[in-house]
Amino acid sequence: MNTRNTAEQRTAVRTRLLAAYANQGLWGETDPAWPLPEGMARGDDHHLAYLTLVYGLSGGRDPEPLWQAARLTVAIDPELFDPQFLAYAKPADFADRLRGPGIARKKSDVTVWQRLGQALVMRAGGSVQQLLADQAFEAPRLLAMLQKSKTTFPVLSGPQTAPRWLHGLAHVGEQPISGAARLPVPVSPAARRALASLMVEAEQVSAEIFPALDALGRLGCQQRPAAQPTCPVAASCPVAAYCQYGEL
Repeated sequence: MNTRNTAEQRTAVRTRLLAAYANQGLWGETDPAWPLPEGMARGDDHHLAYLTLVYGLSGGRDPEPLWQAARLTVAIDPELFDPQFLAYAKPADFADRLRGPGIARKKSDVTVWQRLGQALVMRAGGSVQQLLADQAFEAPRLLAMLQKSKTTFPVLSGPQTAPRWLHGLAHVGEQPISGAARLPVPVSPAARRALASLMVEAEQVSAEIFPALDALGRLGCQQRPAAQPTCPVAASCPVAAYCQYGEL
């Protein structure tokens, strides 16, 4: 087993994790935001609004059921994903339509959803692409704009949500946002568990690696009981060779 985690090893871990996550190599999970809802075109404003709204509720949630519920809902109830509708609607008027499929779990989720739609209309006429263009599609400028607009974007400007959203728009929404992949994201409990297993000390990771690292912690590292010296899923883990609980 490894006793040190060198820069070379970290590069290898990153490469293996990203490749595994892109190809369902982390116990079947890949980016749950990637599949397009039926009838939606990747990268158009409808798609970008959809991504923005769902990322707004994604903090601390199991991503697979959240995005699955969103895909099913947008196909049968597209009005819920229209910023122009949300800007003038009352949360109570559509709360059941969000709770039913499992997108919203609590009252505050519905309020967040409505306020996001309203903010997009206020700032960019409902167009996420316009919001990006106003900051020249530059991630640092967009992040700075969000930090100055916490009243308008109280959830989207969060330290974990903001960089994940921008990277999601760049990667899943195929927007030319420069610098999005390297934006720092505070680690989640699952990502922290994975980093500890890999003998890496970090309070932040890049937006590019965060989803894969979080999946590793949730689906893999969590399977090891605290008192067990060897991980029971090491044989199927793409980075077990770099883990203190894996086997070479």
